[in-house]
Amino acid sequence: MFVFLAFTNGLFAVLARVVNAALSDHVGSLRGSFVNHATGLVAVATLLLGGAGSGALLITNVNPVYLSGGVLGVLVVAASNYAVRHAGSTLFAVLILTFQLLGSAIIDHFGWLGQTPITLSWTRLLGLCLLIGGAILVVTDQEAIEEVIADAPAAEKS
Repeated sequence: MFVFLAFTNGLFAVLARVVNAALSDHVGSLRGSFVNHATGLVAVATLLLGGAGSGALLITNVNPVYLSGGVLGVLVVAASNYAVRHAGSTLFAVLILTFQLLGSAIIDHFGWLGQTPITLSWTRLLGLCLLIGGAILVVTDQEAIEEVIADAPAAEKS
């Protein structure tokens, strides 16, 4: 079940980035992020009002750090809206995935934000090193980078 959820989440994340980047071409990166989150708010409100989900909507006794996810989400979407348009979805996905996994490994290792600590074993470290090596290959693909630059509108080149 978790593999299926990870697969669909990964697919939806890429689709969302590409759709949001196209939207931001028309309205700008920050406005695109606003539209993204406003439509997401309507969708989740509809689900909650329709009876989906569980738990109270009260946020009393919640560590304020845990409320920062929405702000972080806005920043992620706004940055993605800009970066996907300029770097392409593959390069951006490789970079964001690499840094997500590195950040996740650090959070897991130290058990930050209430997570159960999971030691960074040599096999996990090896996997992260291989991932970083793959990311370096994608980032240094000079031919692909030159193609993106050549296809960029003249206003963006200057």
